[in-house]
Amino acid sequence: MLLIPLAGLLALAACATPREACLSDAAGPWRSALKERERIAADLARGYTFETEFERTTRMRMCGTSAGGLIPCWETDTQPRTRKVPVDTAALRARDAQLALSLPGLRRTAEADVAQCHATYPKEPAEG
Repeated sequence: MLLIPLAGLLALAACATPREACLSDAAGPWRSALKERERIAADLARGYTFETEFERTTRMRMCGTSAGGLIPCWETDTQPRTRKVPVDTAALRARDAQLALSLPGLRRTAEADVAQCHATYPKEPAEG
């Protein structure tokens, strides 16, 4: 299931210029930490989070044969089931505090990496 979105991201990354890819990679960990803190805040405010499990079901159906006849065969289907799950408030607050402590370092690293990207891939003047 994860392969389809990942393939899409890889295709998009292939279209990015080396400068764009470098800048995106440079700020990635910092952006991820910010997004995780937003998710934690939302979960804490709501009091629950969502958990998705994939349920497999098998059923009998009729399948065509190469001779043109029909025979019974099994078909397996997978369906996502999303449910609300109470949050572990203490664990989320601890993770949020950990992220809050790491954000300044992640930001400094991102700024340094972005500066390196600008040095390695200078912006080309616009053609026109």
